[in-house]
Amino acid sequence: MKNIKKGDKVSMLYHMSNKGIVQEVYKVNATFGNASGPFSKVLRVKFVSDLDGKVYDVKHSELIKEE
Repeated sequence: MKNIKKGDKVSMLYHMSNKGIVQEVYKVNATFGNASGPFSKVLRVKFVSDLDGKVYDVKHSELIKEE
């Protein structure tokens, strides 16, 4: 998986026609854990869709960087 940063063109993994430009990459605390303690932070990405103009906020793992 390639690193995604602000300004990159991305598409959603499960909706490939939904492409857009990344506006923000940030981390949030995980809302789950296990017996040994909490997990690390979750990387999230906000991007503006070319398909409908909406701003989507999704997990980093649900995006593919366009070449």
